[in-house]
Formats: sequence, C-alpha cells, structure tokens
Amino acid sequence: MSTEGSRRETVANPHDAYAQSVFREIPQARGFFRGYLPEEVGGLFDWRTLRLETGSFLSDELQRDFADLRFSIRLMGDKRPRRVTLLFEHKHRVVYNTPRQLHRYISRQLEETPDSTPLPSILTVVLLQSGTWNRPRTLSSQYDLPEPAREILAPYLVDFRMVLVELGPLAENELKGTEAGRLALALLKTVGEDRPMGWLRYSTILRDICRNFGPERLRRELRRALYYLLSVTDVNQEVDVRRALRSVQDEFLPVKENIMTLLEHLEKRGEKRGEKRGERLGKVHTLTRQLSAVFPEFSTSDADLVRSLPDEALDRLSDAVVLQHSWAEIEQILRDAAAE
Repeated sequence: MSTEGSRRETVANPHDAYAQSVFREIPQARGFFRGYLPEEVGGLFDWRTLRLETGSFLSDELQRDFADLRFSIRLMGDKRPRRVTLLFEHKHRVVYNTPRQLHRYISRQLEETPDSTPLPSILTVVLLQSGTWNRPRTLSSQYDLPEPAREILAPYLVDFRMVLVELGPLAENELKGTEAGRLALALLKTVGEDRPMGWLRYSTILRDICRNFGPERLRRELRRALYYLLSVTDVNQEVDVRRALRSVQDEFLPVKENIMTLLEHLEKRGEKRGEKRGERLGKVHTLTRQLSAVFPEFSTSDADLVRSLPDEALDRLSDAVVLQHSWAEIEQILRDAAAE
C-alpha cells in the first residue's frame, strides 16, 4: 500500500480485513457467490451445503500474497460426499500476476493430495475493489507465446480461468447478495474509488438495512463498517468524515442514530488513549531528567531506551531511582528491559 497518510499505515491491510470479516459469514458468502458466479456454474451447487473450511493450506510465504477465504460445497443431487472448493480472494487494486499467485495456491493443494485420492476441484473467485482488469483472466495468458502458437498449444498447457468481480463499473442495483453483503460491497467500492462517503448516497441499500435489520444486527454491521472506514481515513480527513456521517438523511434514522452512538464511543475511547499517552510521556520526561541529573553515565542512547520501555519496566526504573539504587543497578534494569 502506498503512503496515503499516517492513519492508513497503522492498520495492516484493513481492506482485506474488512472483506474477510464480512464474507467469511456463510449468508454473505452464499449471497456473493450466487450473485456473481456464472448462472450455469451456480446451478451446479447445493447452496445449503456451503461451509467455510477452517485453516488454510497457504504457507506463510503464500499468506503474504493472499487474503483468502476457502469454502467448500456439494454438487446438487450428488450421491457421493465429494465437495468443490470455492476460493474467495480480495484484491484492493489490480495485481496482474494474480493468476500466477492463484496457481501457486492451487498447486500447493494438489501437491498435498495423496496419490490414491482424486484431485480437488478448485474454483477461484477474485473480488477486485478498485481499478479495471484489462487483461485476460487465464493463467495461459501469462505464457511467453505469440498468439498463433498460443491457440495451438493452449489445450496442452496448464491453465485455469478465474472468476473476476470488478466493483468499479457496478451501479448500486448491481451490487448483489444479502443486505450485509451489499453494504460491504458498497463501502469497498466507494473506498476503492477514493470517495469513502459515497456509500451514504446508496439509498436502496440503506433503506433495506434499516427495514430488515433488528437493532443489534444494525449496530453490529454499522460498527464493522465504521471501524473500516476510519481505519482507511487519513487523520487529517477525520473531521470531514465525521461531519459527513452526521449528515445522514433523516429518512435513514436508525442508521444515523447508530452512527452517532458509535462516533461518540470512538471519540471517548480516543480521549482515554490520549490521556494514557499523556501520562506516559510525563512519566518518561520526569524519569529521564532525574537520571540525567543523578548519573553522569546516563547517555542519549539510554534516554532513547527509556522512551521505548513498556510501562512495567518504567515502573521498576522509577522505583530504583526513588530508592537511590546505584548506576550499576540502574544499568542492569535497562539491559534486562531491552532484552525482554
């Protein structure tokens, strides 16, 4: 992610985290897959059997490239207990080597399948939050071949086609799925377009969640959306974001009331964090002044170390100063704290 402000950098890929949080839930995943898989593909599946598979086959190296959710589902009317894998992958922006990344994932699962067992069927579905995918969606498109040779060799090459859902060109009525899923897609879409407040103009989605969600469910979904929104908003933009949230039309009163409550909660939590930071800064400032005054050996690097100490170590150091411990004892506390 590019440097888009200090607030954005404090969260490790909040876009992936939000997408996973919503679409790991079976109703939202089912609504998404049924809405965007080709009709002939979706018609093969018994959607009552969709389940989220716990654990991932991805190695630590692969997990750095993926925000995967792995589901499995049975075929309609199939008498055998076999299941097809549906891999949900979210991309914040266009990554043209995605087919290659997906192939690494698929290969990992195939390699771990015993020789005596049929190979798993893996269908990949990529949700593209922003940008336009203007290249082929197949693995074979990345082979270094001229077009005439590619057409001839294609049946003999390893290949697959990913299902790609681009949010950019979709209008509000083209955002499919459950109410919670459509709310998430609206928010991902408008954040991806760098207009994070745009989802507040999606009147049909707001009207549906106000009408169909009970108070607790509405509060939960808005809390999740609001935390995501604030996590990707630059600190300097927060005032504008909060002002926009407070301007929600009165016809969506349940949304407005919940947003106000959540904003107040976040503001109070921020004030408490600020008070704690102020207390800590004051303690560190006093402690470094005392150590500098009493011990000539206390260096600039020692002061930097004090500033980085956890609260428990600061308390031990404060007690040592009050009890007039020697420099050797003070130095030992610093060394021990640095090694923890």
